[in-house]
Amino acid sequence: MAMHQDHFSMLSELERLAAMALDPVRVHELGGDQWPVAMLAAALIAGGDESRRTELMTAYGVFVQKNAPAARAASLVQLSRFVSANKGNGWRGFLPCAVADPDANLRRKATVYLCTLATPGELERFTGVAEVVRRLAADETTPTTALDALLSLGDMRFLPLLESLYTLPETQLATWLGELEVVPNHLSCNWLLGALEKHTSLASGIASALQRTAPKASVIIDLTLPVPSWSFKSAAPQPLHGWTPQEYFARLLPRLQPHLSAEQVQAVKEAFAGA
Repeated sequence: MAMHQDHFSMLSELERLAAMALDPVRVHELGGDQWPVAMLAAALIAGGDESRRTELMTAYGVFVQKNAPAARAASLVQLSRFVSANKGNGWRGFLPCAVADPDANLRRKATVYLCTLATPGELERFTGVAEVVRRLAADETTPTTALDALLSLGDMRFLPLLESLYTLPETQLATWLGELEVVPNHLSCNWLLGALEKHTSLASGIASALQRTAPKASVIIDLTLPVPSWSFKSAAPQPLHGWTPQEYFARLLPRLQPHLSAEQVQAVKEAFAGA
């Protein structure tokens, strides 16, 4: 009986803290030591309710004001452990950090959690990936780090979902191309090549993105991820194949040549040669 009482007491405390975090008046009553748990509770309780998105984002803004990046990172890790232990329950709670934290590294980390911990749906296995893609398509304020983090996962099974982004205005695609920082992998390169074939007017931006990111890679990897990671004994990615940058450029060349100038092709080749 005592164990059940402790459990219900904990739930009650989480609900109380979440209510305070989501209340525009009472939110300022939260003490610094209460904030990490309060934000965790708010994310779990309101994260799955689209009608409460504004409340949650407002609360996250106050959370950012009151807490340094280290405290926000600790709260994010707490949330990931809870979601993993509860088999994906509460996975949308990662969204505020993924789209609104001022720290780019935390946004990327939250996006990775979102993609790898989300509960599979009946019709879509990769529900977290689908949600990130939906946010990118529906809200132009969604930061490029969301796309960057998704592409960094390197799993080609995500490509069909990512290809839907090709239908967006070229101005949006151009913005992303100018801001991508992903270390090249089989997924990211194929997404860029697909964009090139759909939007030849973006050839310069795509060539620049390849030149800028190619030196970051010592090997170009194709892999599969255990998704959702909580349903596997090991969360380690499974490498399928690897290429040296020079080998991989040879694979890119037939898809680059029809759309890039000879100078652009040469610049991309030199970037991969110097990786």
